[in-house]
Formats: sequence, structure tokens, C-alpha cells
Amino acid sequence: MIGQRLWIGIPEPTISEQTHQQLLSVKPGGVILFGRNIDSHAQLSQLVIDLRSILGPSLLISIDQEGGRVVRIPDGVTLFPGNLALGAAARRDRKRSLELARLQGQISGKELRELGIDVNLSPCVDLLCSSDARGIGSRSFGSDPELTLALATEIGSGHREQGVQDCWKHFPGIGRVKVDPHFGLPRIPGQASDDHMVPFRAAANAGASMVMTSHVVAEALDLENPVTTSRLAVTDHLRIELGFPGVIITDCLEMGGVSGFDFEQVIIGATNAGHDALLVSHTPELQIRARQILEQMQSTDSTFDKTHQDSLQRLNRLEGGRAAEPSRLPSGAQVAQEIARAGTTLLSGPPARIEGDGQWLLVVPRLQTRSPVEDPLRGEDLSILESRLGKQVDCLKIDFDADDEMIGKVIERGRPAAGVIMVLQGFRHSERTRALVQALARENGRLIIVLLEDPRDLVAVPAGDQISVITAFGFRPVHQAAVASALMGEFEPSDQSPVQFS
Repeated sequence: MIGQRLWIGIPEPTISEQTHQQLLSVKPGGVILFGRNIDSHAQLSQLVIDLRSILGPSLLISIDQEGGRVVRIPDGVTLFPGNLALGAAARRDRKRSLELARLQGQISGKELRELGIDVNLSPCVDLLCSSDARGIGSRSFGSDPELTLALATEIGSGHREQGVQDCWKHFPGIGRVKVDPHFGLPRIPGQASDDHMVPFRAAANAGASMVMTSHVVAEALDLENPVTTSRLAVTDHLRIELGFPGVIITDCLEMGGVSGFDFEQVIIGATNAGHDALLVSHTPELQIRARQILEQMQSTDSTFDKTHQDSLQRLNRLEGGRAAEPSRLPSGAQVAQEIARAGTTLLSGPPARIEGDGQWLLVVPRLQTRSPVEDPLRGEDLSILESRLGKQVDCLKIDFDADDEMIGKVIERGRPAAGVIMVLQGFRHSERTRALVQALARENGRLIIVLLEDPRDLVAVPAGDQISVITAFGFRPVHQAAVASALMGEFEPSDQSPVQFS
């Protein structure tokens, strides 16, 4: 039964003989699915069946299907706009947004349940409070801790109503860290009683099934050890002081945040800290090694069996969500569209509308994956935005880091236009793209900036009374359609941002 404590990833969309033997060797209690495992809806359904045929019906299958930036299943399910869009919508109409969050949880839960998936490693309840924070961005509901708690509660409840377990992450809250835990180990100064802990403090009362911890040193909880290996943080604080009774799982133990530590010590430390499940997502050799380390702990540590049995009981309770009653729900596409429109926000400047008789220049980047938490973008482009705006725009596609020649070309194409619509993704990180935006503001007059991700890029927008900044907090088709409708004056975007930067 030792393998039940391990949740692992597999390399491909099908189970090769090598992977089959790996699964039999590790005997994991859970398998996490990534984009690399998914080619189609039908293939995914068969993969789930095959996994259970090897490991048994009690296998827990999990996925990160957050919506917005992080989705693993690209087709055959509803692609919701993501947390920050919901947070923005709630600034306009809190009551309706909570209803939409519950519907999102129900619809997404039902779709995952039909595929045989037990756990959605969602929602992110990290607060976004700093323009230079790394790793979360539009995965956050925003800066308001109470609103974050309310929206997460509705999404989680909707999931559980459909027989899918929710997982709140990333304890103790990493929306403020300046080092992405995928790459390094951040430190969080401050008090454990701050706003970032609010959702986790209430997770038990909200009924959350699981909490995922992060690779971060939270000085208010443990000055020396990462939360991953800290008994003070995991058992003393989360389990005992906050009274969380559900499953506590690590983030992937191959991430950069713990890569500087000996792997054996990470497994031992995470287990002794009080985690019920250990996540090893990628490397078969490390998955085998993790099982061997747990077996060694079981044979040499007299206290292991008691805590091990407690963890198994909590993990077994996750299976209770499998018999969901069928329910009638509205169209997922309709709910996603309503969220996207309600969340579309004018961040600054005059109304962002295409006006006048002349044609506008639409400048769009070739999209790129900017975080290791995302799977490579699969053909995502801005064709929806371009097609919806139609003949009102002349479209020019550019690379993310435009060279001097391309900057000159954009300026020239923009001069005769009635205005320029510049679509941007993470441009605060690109000196050349910032130079292009400044040149457009200086040379071309009317400028509408469409931010594809989150409002942190607002800090790089030049001043000017002819510059409007609008966003739907994402780049998926549902975001593009909402922005296009706002630009054409079909609805009035909100003027209340879900984030407040300190």
C-alpha cells in the first residue's frame, strides 16, 4: 500500500510496455495527466480506462484544468476564461459572479467526471498583489482575499457536486513571490496572519477536498525549511492550527524550488512534514526511487505506520465523490462567454472602441508559452480577434521581440490608420516591445492596447490621454471574442480591476 502515497506522471498519450512496467513497479495511488498525455477527447477516455485496468478502480486520476492560461484538455470540454476574469466580473456584480463560479465548477466537474477524472488540481487561491510577482498572474482571482475565498468555495463546491474533488493551491500563498518556484526557492517574509492565508484558513469550512503546498520558505511558519519539508508549516499550522482535515499534497518534487536538495531528503522531509501524497510528475527513475525511500522509511521508522495509515484513510475518502447524480446544466460555452464579457475591463484611458470611418491597424504577436506550468500552445493564435473585427482592421503579425526594421514597419503602417490596436503579451519583460509601444504612442496618436494576460503589464504602458488599455485577462478564443465585442461597442467593459498592486 506504500505506493498509494505517490502520484506520478507518465510520458505519453498511450501506455507503452515500458510505462506499463513502470506503473506496476511504482503502484501509485494517483496519476496526474498533462498536455503530453492528451491528443483527443476519445484518446483521453481510453487512456483513463487503460490506467485503471492496470492499477485498479481505486486509482485517483488528476489534472490541472484551471481555465484561462492553464488547461490540459484543449478540445471537447469548456475552456473557461480563468480565475482573474471571474475576479474581475465579481467587481462588477458579485452575486452573479458567485453564481457563475458555481456553474463553472459544476460544468467543468461534470465534463471531467465523464472522462473518468477524479481530481481537478484547482483552484489557485494565491493573491496577486505585486506587479513583479512571478508564477501566478492570471491564475489568481485577484488581490481581494475574501472574494478569492468566496469564488474558490463556489468552484470547489460545484466540482464536488459532480463527483470531482477540488484542490486549493498553493499553500501558504505564492501570489507575492518574486521567484517562480518552478525555477528556484522563494522566501516569504511577513506574518502568517496576513491576507494571503485567508483562503487556506477557511478551506476546511469551505469543504475543500485537498490542499497543495508550494516550494517556498514562509518565514512566519518556519525560518529554515521550505514548506515542502516543514512539519511546522504542514502539520502544526495547516493540519492542526487551521484544522484542515482533507488530503495535503506536495507540488511536484522535481521542480526547481527543491532541486537544490538531495532527493531522498526531500521525500523523507515531505513525508515527515505531514503530506498525504507526494507528486513526482516526470522522471521514471525518481518515481521508482521515491517508492524505495518510502519502503525504507516504513521498515526503519517506528512512527511511520501510524501516520501512513492516517494518510491512507484521507486518500481513500477522495474516492467518495464517484457516484455523482446526473444534473441539467446550462451550456458551458454560454457560461464561459458570460464570464469573459463580465470580466473584460478597461484598465486605463478613454473608452476602448473602434471609432471613425477609417480602417484601424491591428498589430498582433505570435503567441508563446511563458511559464513551465503551461503546456506548449497548440495552434493558439489571434484569429478570432482578427476575424471578429473584420474589415474594420488591417492586421499585421509581428514577433514578440520586434527588431528595428519591424518597429519601423509598424509605425509606417499605422500612420494612415484611424488608430492602432496593439495586442501585447508580457511586454513588460521585453525592452524592444516597450520601445515599439512608446513609438506608437508618440507617432500614431490614438492607441488601444489589448493585454492578453494580466494587468501587471500596465506598469510598462506609457502615459498619454489617447492611450486606452483593455483586457479580458487571457488569450483563448473566449477572451478574444469578448475583447472584440467590447472594441466594437457591443457592451461596456468594467472599469474596476481585480488587482491592487502594493
